[in-house]
Amino acid sequence: MKLLISPWGNPYGWKKVTYAFGKEVVKSSTSLRILQESIKPDKTIIICLDTLAEEGESYQEVKVKAEEKIKEYADRFGLGDYEVLIAPGIGIFPNGIFQGEALDYYYYIIAKISLNLLENPENILNMHLDLTHGINYTTILTYKAIKEIMEVFSIFKKVQFRAYNADPSLPTLANKLSINVIEDASPIPIPFAEKISQGRPLEPKSLNPEERKELFKNELKSIAEINNSELSAFIGALYNGLPLALFSFYPEKSKLKKIISAVLNSYEKYVDVKKQDNKLKVVKKVKMGKDFKAYVFAYVIATSLENTKLISSQKKEVALGEIESLKEDLFKFDDRFKMRIAVDIYTLKKDLEGKEIKNWQIYNNVLGEKIGEPDARNFLAHSGFERNVTEVKKENGKLLLRYNENKIKTIINFCQRGLK
Repeated sequence: MKLLISPWGNPYGWKKVTYAFGKEVVKSSTSLRILQESIKPDKTIIICLDTLAEEGESYQEVKVKAEEKIKEYADRFGLGDYEVLIAPGIGIFPNGIFQGEALDYYYYIIAKISLNLLENPENILNMHLDLTHGINYTTILTYKAIKEIMEVFSIFKKVQFRAYNADPSLPTLANKLSINVIEDASPIPIPFAEKISQGRPLEPKSLNPEERKELFKNELKSIAEINNSELSAFIGALYNGLPLALFSFYPEKSKLKKIISAVLNSYEKYVDVKKQDNKLKVVKKVKMGKDFKAYVFAYVIATSLENTKLISSQKKEVALGEIESLKEDLFKFDDRFKMRIAVDIYTLKKDLEGKEIKNWQIYNNVLGEKIGEPDARNFLAHSGFERNVTEVKKENGKLLLRYNENKIKTIINFCQRGLK
């Protein structure tokens, strides 16, 4: 899949210039035109701000008016087959005052682009990011969001990332601008490394007591359906290379998706829109927090594991063969994890070879060792197969593993080591 993304400011006043890219030359008011013709993307997404709206009686109307404005210019510029994503913005402009948090844009982009990418089952992703028309905080936050998304997706797919920017110049001083490739790389696969801190993906800014009660008791009640500690352990299991923990704490995807939808819907519900001095005044009464980002990436990881047929549901009892498959097909993204897990699997087989284990027993007990308190260093250094918390059993010639239920809280804490 080839995806072309471009953040735009206000296209009013963009003059026609000649853009050059490779052997292609196109006269247009936007660099996106020549990139569309050269790259031939499967999908083009123009990211714009709600601050472009000049009228609207509700936030939905504000977004519609902003989108209509962008589509008018995009069509005039000769663009075809594109989507418009209207994101939350801030600032004071001739058309109105828009109050909120700049980081809302970042969290919103992460959620919307990630969900969009999950709809595509292809194993190859070519991401193209045109930063020519980005303004102020949108340029850096779009780049940051897309890079983080690509680092996680590259664990599961073959990803190529390219970023572009046109020559810096004023249209009155130059009539020909080259499109420059400012980054061309295969992103290094980097697991997401943030845990759920408070379980509050939305924070109130200017809600009255009744609105606060409605938000946390009703609209975000889906958060109560998720065990946030286990979810953080799931995130940490990928980050720390712990295959048994990935199975043990795999979350219910439907609940995570429900949370993401509830956050996006509630955020837009609590936007106050009114006219002030014949201008729009748009006030975001809540803000998105870092926990929202964690819920989104947990959903990305869980969905990607299912899409690649590696894990599709939580399993407390896991066959060693399934661990080996995960080592080969998932942890190949990091040779350090793959080699360490391979050594620990070899040790498990060697330690338990020839032993008859009809019932679940602590690993150390099978070895005739004293069962002691689990050690975090040993847990992380041995792929989560710490001998004081891991139970083993043989059934129909297969070696099965699970964690001791009495030590689950300790295991959850170990899994989260290193997360921010």
